[in-house]
Amino acid sequence: MAKRYYKTSRYYESVVVLKPTLSEEEVSKRVQEIKDYISKKGGEVISLTDWGLKQLAYRINHFNSGRYFIIQIKSSNTQLPNELDFYYKINEDVIRWLNFQVSEKEVSTHA
Repeated sequence: MAKRYYKTSRYYESVVVLKPTLSEEEVSKRVQEIKDYISKKGGEVISLTDWGLKQLAYRINHFNSGRYFIIQIKSSNTQLPNELDFYYKINEDVIRWLNFQVSEKEVSTHA
């Protein structure tokens, strides 16, 4: 009997810290660019939460604070976290990020 493989969706969370020196207009533009990139790579943004300006535990690129965003994503593209890592790495306005897989239950309780 042949094995069947189903393309199922996975859920991810992406924590992104932007430079604190960005204006509101620049922040909105960067967030929209991130959402567009996720869509382009086959992901769907379930929710996006702005945690605002927070103090960093230690200096990163000469910044003591950063603008935090939590993005919940649904995607069948298993390479999406790696692609987001690359995208964040080349984006000068992103000073720190973390991508990780979560369960569907965790996404629905935080959304």
